[in-house]
Amino acid sequence: MAADYWAGKTVLVTGGLGFIGSHMVEELVGRGAHVLCVYRREKPEVLAELPASPSLTALRIDALDYDALLAVAAAVPRVDAVVNCATLDGNMQFLLEESGRMLDENMRIVSNVLNVARHCRIPDVVLISSAEIYSYDGTEPMREEDDHRRHMEFSPNGYRMSKMFTEVLADLYRKQFGMNIYTPRLTNVYGPRDDFDTTTNHVIPNMLMKLAAGQDIEIWGDGSQLRTFIHVQDVVRAILCMVRSGTCEALNIGTSESVSIRDLAYLVAEAAGHTKNRVRFDPDKPVGAARRALDLDNFHRVVDFTPRSLKEGLLDTVQWHRKKAQRVR
Repeated sequence: MAADYWAGKTVLVTGGLGFIGSHMVEELVGRGAHVLCVYRREKPEVLAELPASPSLTALRIDALDYDALLAVAAAVPRVDAVVNCATLDGNMQFLLEESGRMLDENMRIVSNVLNVARHCRIPDVVLISSAEIYSYDGTEPMREEDDHRRHMEFSPNGYRMSKMFTEVLADLYRKQFGMNIYTPRLTNVYGPRDDFDTTTNHVIPNMLMKLAAGQDIEIWGDGSQLRTFIHVQDVVRAILCMVRSGTCEALNIGTSESVSIRDLAYLVAEAAGHTKNRVRFDPDKPVGAARRALDLDNFHRVVDFTPRSLKEGLLDTVQWHRKKAQRVR
């Protein structure tokens, strides 16, 4: 069997104890890479789930601190890639109240990562982006070229703006410094280690938390709006395929399995061992866009595996959440 592309490489992962970052760390170590896992907040429960390996170095470093981040990268003979998973996000209340801070901190993190990579001559840089950069004003799936170069608009959502400006800065750094910068644009991500806080703004954890608390899942409107979801481990694998391929600077990452919010609620309830009776609707509440979908032609060309089905991924997520709840008890 041929050696994995990542075997023996040194990869710096910022936000390494976060939702996507921790799975990125785990996958890279499993593939034989040496991983510098940089994190801002202590998360002992996440560290406990990561592999105990001499190839993993976990360092508490704030990615907002340029000098500290530079010291980490400069302390090893060579860093082959840096993956920025560090981001300031939050629930809807946080989003509304601190959008300015969100834009400011996220952009300073991206700037630090790019400049450290430039200073240390790191060959590949991954800046996690989001499908939220797109302006969903039509019914057709969004292609990679339907980005800020075609639709650049203001939003009061500081998180969305930070992802848009991340891509703008990536474009300018590619042109000025000749850097290899990849911006994977993720659709809705779910799975183990997602945000299961009681105030979470993530739809699948929110549904599971409602059921776990003995409450019904509440759907705004009739739940007919269509969305796509992808398991976090499939996201990580797709990003690594993207870098290995080296053919796409930006890449939509998702699945072709669209699901209505109504059917999603039914699937979540089923995976958690409940019936459809635990789902109720509030037709007077506002709903989002009728459909959000990504064009995945490039994804299928670059990625060498088929993402798991939503039903399979939900069962995996429920199993992890139950184990976590047992450990807490």
